[in-house]
Amino acid sequence: MSNADARLVRTLPPHDKPFGGGREARRSATRRLPLGAALVGSDLASGALSILVAVAGVAAASGNAETAGHAHAGLLLLLLLGINGSLGLYRSNIANPIERFRLRLIGAGLFVLAGVLTWIRTTSTVELVIVPIVGLMAPVTGLWIEHLVRMLLAKYGSYSTSVAVLGTGAESRALARLLLHRPGCGLRPTGYIDDGADAEAGLPREEFGAAAGALPVLGALDGWHAEDGTEVIVVPDYGRVQRSLVTLNKLGARQVLVITRLGDFPMFSLRLRNADSFVALELSRRSGEYSKELKRAVDLIVAPPLLLVALPIIALLALAIKLADPGPAFYGQWRVGQFGKPVRILKLRTMYRDAELRLQRVLASDPALRAHWQRHFKLTEDPRILPRLGNLMRRASLDELPQLWNVVRGDMSLVGPRPFPAYHMDAFDPEFRALRATVPPGLTGLWQISSRSNGDLDAQRAEDSFYIENRSLLLDLYILIATLPAVLGASGAR
Repeated sequence: MSNADARLVRTLPPHDKPFGGGREARRSATRRLPLGAALVGSDLASGALSILVAVAGVAAASGNAETAGHAHAGLLLLLLLGINGSLGLYRSNIANPIERFRLRLIGAGLFVLAGVLTWIRTTSTVELVIVPIVGLMAPVTGLWIEHLVRMLLAKYGSYSTSVAVLGTGAESRALARLLLHRPGCGLRPTGYIDDGADAEAGLPREEFGAAAGALPVLGALDGWHAEDGTEVIVVPDYGRVQRSLVTLNKLGARQVLVITRLGDFPMFSLRLRNADSFVALELSRRSGEYSKELKRAVDLIVAPPLLLVALPIIALLALAIKLADPGPAFYGQWRVGQFGKPVRILKLRTMYRDAELRLQRVLASDPALRAHWQRHFKLTEDPRILPRLGNLMRRASLDELPQLWNVVRGDMSLVGPRPFPAYHMDAFDPEFRALRATVPPGLTGLWQISSRSNGDLDAQRAEDSFYIENRSLLLDLYILIATLPAVLGASGAR
């Protein structure tokens, strides 16, 4: 399965409309209810928090707590939820988080417009200020709280849908493994349906089932029926649907999801086009619309204030490093930047001064660790890192804070592929290295809010390619806002 296939599967949601009817469809709809309710609940919490902060801020600024306290808080909250609901934000079939963030921004704009027009003639100027403040805060707090809610739902399987994978060959097994390792997509594979396409001549049934992986073979295509709670059939190849479409319609599953092979073509803007007897996927390339001047302007607006806020934290961490291991608290490291030019990035030291010597000793003594290092360039138990302090700084990415100065200087951007050392870049193919050199490296990026250190070279290539091909102001804003919950969760960080 290609990188683009992996990303496509990761965005497939549990669908709201049944493929078939009857008792199974109704039961599955009941199981999916917590997701929609949780999304409404997360927006209720984020909207209430935004309104509370806005009211308190206006009250403090105006010195008129009584006037600000009588703002139409309840009506504003209902208006915000109503607009988001009308845009379809609470439908479970919108699983792509970037699309959900786009809808939140549209909803915030409509909320500000409707709120101002509604109360402009009946409310004081002080109270009217609350509406745009809420409109600015709601998409940010909404994204943060939704991230937490969806993470918890995925962890406890509260909205996962039971799926059967058609086929038992290598491609079907790869798809099943991907779904098992990505519970956030809401699809939980329970087994395989043998359609005969992958069977080897003379291979006994029990051996064939064992070869299909840890999941069992549920049955043959011509005799199996979805009576065990299986709600969805996932097909890893459109050709299988052509061969088995009539039979698939009789299996009793409410939905069939077909994974279309797009190759290594990581486009975010996909549109379905119907024309008589054929269906087409429209792939739009929009990265050229995001000019380097606009990206640089965003960096210069956001990075200097962030650097001023971070300076006290950087100073305290530098002092703690010196106390833990005497020596320089800061160091510069050469990384590969835009156009392949070397860039010296600033970091707070999280390792011992003889870190490289410690690493080489460990890799020389353990072939398994050496193989893991060559694949990930990370170690779960890294002998180079300062105990407690170093691990804390790396998990929370605090060692990267000095790179805000690199952003101000223009060596880096706030958002982009992380700057890798030359030895790391050499592990990629020349085509990807050339693609990566077309954009400036970033302080944060798509990899940092998703795989982080859990992602191997393939994951890094897929996510960086996706960003480069789809970069836009919307995507940069999403990544910037999503960085905070990713850092606080410290998922995959080492």
